[in-house]
Amino acid sequence: MQEVPSMPRLASLAAVVAAAFVAIGCTSEADDAAASEDEITVDTSTPQARRQYDANVAFATSYAPRCLRTAARSLRPRVLVTGFGRFMNIANNATGRIVSTLVPEARYPETAAPSWGEVDDPEPQLSVAASTLDVPGVGEIDVCAMILPVHWDLAATLIAKEAEAFRPTFVLMNGVAGPRQPLWLELGAVNRASRSVDGSNQLRPAVVPGEPYAKIIENAPESEDAQPNLLSWLAVRRAAREAIDRHRDEVDGDVTFESVVRGAEFASFPRPSNTYLCNNVTYVTGWLMSHPGKEVRLLRASHPVPDAPNDVRVKLEANLSEVPRVFVHWPSELDDKHHAAAADVLMSIIAGQLRASKEGDLPTPGDNALAAVDVEEGGD
Repeated sequence: MQEVPSMPRLASLAAVVAAAFVAIGCTSEADDAAASEDEITVDTSTPQARRQYDANVAFATSYAPRCLRTAARSLRPRVLVTGFGRFMNIANNATGRIVSTLVPEARYPETAAPSWGEVDDPEPQLSVAASTLDVPGVGEIDVCAMILPVHWDLAATLIAKEAEAFRPTFVLMNGVAGPRQPLWLELGAVNRASRSVDGSNQLRPAVVPGEPYAKIIENAPESEDAQPNLLSWLAVRRAAREAIDRHRDEVDGDVTFESVVRGAEFASFPRPSNTYLCNNVTYVTGWLMSHPGKEVRLLRASHPVPDAPNDVRVKLEANLSEVPRVFVHWPSELDDKHHAAAADVLMSIIAGQLRASKEGDLPTPGDNALAAVDVEEGGD
């Protein structure tokens, strides 16, 4: 197993590469300041925020997993793959479209944002379906596909519930970044949440005035502030690059695939631009997988209401600590084009990891020594 880099090394390497990235799409721009030591709480200080909060908590606590591990599935590789639906100015999320193309049973949630101040119901924004796919070089695999609402902590809670029931052998999470850029294979995540509104336009983390971040997992030790993902890194990047190259000259909407998807690179952590929902689901999912049986408090209300739910308790009983997991940032311009080609790249990433594990190339913690220092800024 590869040695996990020390925190000083992570910080120094991150400083070298941080300027190479911008915050677009699923990322949220912030200054590179020290994280607040306070836990993340959802700001419920206004009546509108509390109504949205109550809707999210009710949905999270009542949600029952839809991808169950069966006797047949226990014999095949199981992949949990996620994308997102609409948020902010992105009505058509490329990753939700790509996941839906890979697993058509997971239909993209066609929803519109409500008027400001009205509750943005999370249930219609979630799409989950299980399917069996035949993967070249691997054979049949079972996939649990999720298209998630872009709501603080709620998306991570839903992933945790499906992971507990499905017991995946690979977790592949996806979100959007710049319009045209390389795929970013995220080497890790950080215990930071920026004070940015989520897709409901109602909820944001509550932070100490003057601080740019709040902690996501309140009891996570400082030594786990930066948490590496787990992947057979070179094998997966090679598979992604080969798939991208196969489709490079394909044209959709007068745009070639290679002009939008410009290769595949490893993205460093921590970096200030990656502290929004993509990082939120990556950090929570990875932390729960690495700490079986340990409960965390998510969706914590900044202004508790007596005799009402003011948090959601989440844990994984299953030991998924050695299961590979990664987050991939995709170009947002794939929202209305090249879905079939992108789904093939997604399938190739899955195949690359499953083949690597089968051949003894076991996943290792993400190391910033792999990070690209010459990645262009996302977008044109």
